[in-house]
Amino acid sequence: MNPPKTGHEVLQAILTKAYRQKENVEVGDQWQQGVMRRVRELGAIQPTPSFAEMLEQLVWRLAPVTCLLILGLTVLFAVSDFTSGYEVFQLFMNGTEELTFALFAGL
Repeated sequence: MNPPKTGHEVLQAILTKAYRQKENVEVGDQWQQGVMRRVRELGAIQPTPSFAEMLEQLVWRLAPVTCLLILGLTVLFAVSDFTSGYEVFQLFMNGTEELTFALFAGL
């Protein structure tokens, strides 16, 4: 019983057989035009972009949206009453954050 052949072994066997039978193959006068026509039909190979290139495309696509979002939030904070949260920030300025953190730590 022969072990199953891998794809590499099958390809090598086919190419070896084709090489040995090259003397028996008849080639017409138009083989060069046929080969070049087939190459043109295949077209160009599209390279796969690397991770860095894909990340760069993503960043540049999101940049305008991010700028509009920043601009919109800036206008929103400028128009709204942003000083209502002043008391929350005043707690940290008075030094009471140590007491708050001590309560969380159980001290």
